[in-house]
Formats: sequence, structure tokens, C-alpha cells
Amino acid sequence: MLTILFVIPLIGFASFPINQSFSSEISNSISINAEDNKDEENGVKWGLLISVLLGLGFSAYFLIKSWWRAWKDEIKWVRILTYIVFGFLSLLLAIIIFFNSVGVYNPGG
Repeated sequence: MLTILFVIPLIGFASFPINQSFSSEISNSISINAEDNKDEENGVKWGLLISVLLGLGFSAYFLIKSWWRAWKDEIKWVRILTYIVFGFLSLLLAIIIFFNSVGVYNPGG
């Protein structure tokens, strides 16, 4: 079945040879259609971006809500992991501030 799916289009394209003038007409019509469809393509991209952001937002909300509930219930591994993550972020922030003041990331500044 899969072979038929790939072979039939190849036979169809091989049965009709394309000469130079016909291919230039096709490329002209493709370029005209591409300019017309730019707005439609951007709309699809924005719709996809918005749906992904909404999905990430809802996921983050439920993750933070469950993490907060575990923190209030004083679950030990949640508290330890929270301290580790905040400690790492604090260290990273301190390193960034230090190197920005020294001038490693901002040479000449």
C-alpha cells in the first residue's frame, strides 16, 4: 500500500515531460501565489504561537500550584529541591553581576 502511494505520483510526473517555457510559467505563477499567501502563512504562524503559549501558560500555572501545595504540606524533597534551584539561580545571578562589573562580558565598558 505504501509503495503504491509513492509510485503513482512518480509515474504521473514522469508521463508528462516539462519543457523550459512551461517550467518558467509555473515558477512565475508560484512566485505570484507565494506573495499572495504571505498573509495567510503569517496568520497560521501566529495562531500556532498563541496556542503554544497558552498551553505553556496553563501548564506552568498547574505546576506552580501543585508545587506551592507541596511546599505548604512541608514535603521534604520539594523543600530541598526548591532551595537547590534558588541557590543555583542566586549563584548564577551573582556571577553575572560580577562579570558585568569586571568587564568580561562588556569589554571596554
